[in-house]
Order: sequence, then structure tokens, then C-alpha cells
Amino acid sequence: MQSETKCAFVAIVGEPNAGKSTLVNSIVGKKVSIVSPKVQTTRRQVRCITEVGNTQLVFVDTPGFCKPNTSLEKAIEHNFKNSYQDADIILLVIDATSKSIEPSLKFLSKVPKETTISVVINKVDIAKKENILKIAKRISEYDFVAKTFMISASKLDGVQDIVQFLTNSARPSPWFFEPNTMTDLPMSQRLAEITREKLFSHLDKELPYSVYVETELVHETDKKAKIIQSIVVIKPSQKGIVLGKSGGMIRKLKYEAIKDMRNLLNKKIELKLFVKVKEKWVEKKVHLKNAGIID
Repeated sequence: MQSETKCAFVAIVGEPNAGKSTLVNSIVGKKVSIVSPKVQTTRRQVRCITEVGNTQLVFVDTPGFCKPNTSLEKAIEHNFKNSYQDADIILLVIDATSKSIEPSLKFLSKVPKETTISVVINKVDIAKKENILKIAKRISEYDFVAKTFMISASKLDGVQDIVQFLTNSARPSPWFFEPNTMTDLPMSQRLAEITREKLFSHLDKELPYSVYVETELVHETDKKAKIIQSIVVIKPSQKGIVLGKSGGMIRKLKYEAIKDMRNLLNKKIELKLFVKVKEKWVEKKVHLKNAGIID
């Protein structure tokens, strides 16, 4: 790359369900990070890459703020800290419909003052005006915040202003990834995330957050991809929930996952899904690694 190129690593942080993944996908222009209305859907830092002119922006979509208790939660918290500590720019995303933003304010009070950080007040299209103004007033008390944006990530309103700010803030640097890379997640993990998103979408409160999807095989030809995945749960009773009555639920998950996989790979998909029980996998490093939560 030529010397005039620029690059910036941008960490997207905030409370669960603030719209972090939706914002990243909106900027990148394609769904890369899993999106769900349920908390703690993102478990590890997911890097998404896009280019704007001569600038490469590398987004790190992080897990939401959480208090770690289990091994799974501790791994999530570890990934979160790693993601923002090495970033050039931090975007703190706040849900404009939230009744309390104390966790976000607590984060602001602890972040090093020399850090370049901006606040994104999201979901302004559905929030009450008085709530938006209240949040903006609280944020204005932190004079080191570079800028505050008011957006609707799902409708793309105000997103381009953030992109312009980031490109202006990026420093001269070689690009760290080849053009059009989009993400550094291995294909096996991207495929696993597609299926996991369907689990979160359809199983609602019945779904244990300890479930994970492991891609065991990806075999591609010019026109077809054969994919084998295992959905791992911790109790035999949860296996029945995932399978559904007469296998109805897993057929629905498979059908919807195939559609997204077809869009990703642009070829015919043959998907086989199995459900396995691995008790206490969240306490074992080997399974956390298989789940893509730790390296």
C-alpha cells in the first residue's frame, strides 16, 4: 500500500442490547456480527473490516458489560478488556430507551482520559425525546468525550456521520488487512455464528446461554458446500428443546441457517446439524476454545 493510507482500530463497547453489532454491520455494509435482542449474544471480540477511500477501519465488536461469575462469563470479560485497551478509538454505544445508563457512565469514569472516545446514543427513532436529552446531558459532564452522535443504527440514520468522524480521526498507517477482507473470523466460526443466531432467535427464554455451535466440517466445491455442525448443550433435557417436537425446531433452524449460509458462500448448501450433550463444558478450557470464546 502507498504511504498515504490510513488505518484505525475502533472498539465498539456498551451494555448488552445497545445495538453494537447492528452498528458494526451497518457500517461494514453486510451482516458480519451476530444480532439478537437477547443479552450477551456476542461472546468474543469480532473484528470487522471496511475501507473508506484510503482509510481502513477495523471494528472490534465486543461483548456487553457483564459481571463475571462462571468460566464462560470470565472469558467474555477478558475478551472485552482486550478489545478496547488496544483500540485507537472507542465508540461507547448507549441505548436511548434505557431507564438507566449507570454501567456506561461507570465505564467512562474508568477509561484513561488520554483515550480517544466518543459516545453513540442509539435507537433515537424509538426513544422519548426527554430520555435522549437526559442522556446527552449526563454525557456532557465528561469533557474528554470527543463527540456525541445520535443515531438509529437499524435505519442507518446518522451512521455516515460516524464513518466520516472515524476516517478523519484515523492516522497514517499501512493497512493491516487485504482489501475487501470484511472479517478476520475463520469461515468455520462465521458459519457457526449463523446457526447460533438462529438458536437465539427461535428458542427465546428456553435457550441456555451455555449453548454453542461447533463447525466440524466444511467441504466446498465450485457449486456446493457440505457443512456439518454440532449444537452443544449441557443437559439432556436441553437437547430435546433444540430438537423440538418430532424434530420440528431443528428443521426450522436448519432451513434458516442454510439461507444465510447460501448468501455468504454464494453456492448450494448441504447442512447437517447434530445436538450433543457436554456437561459443564463452560468450565473447561478445551470446550471454550472449541466455542471460539478463547484462543
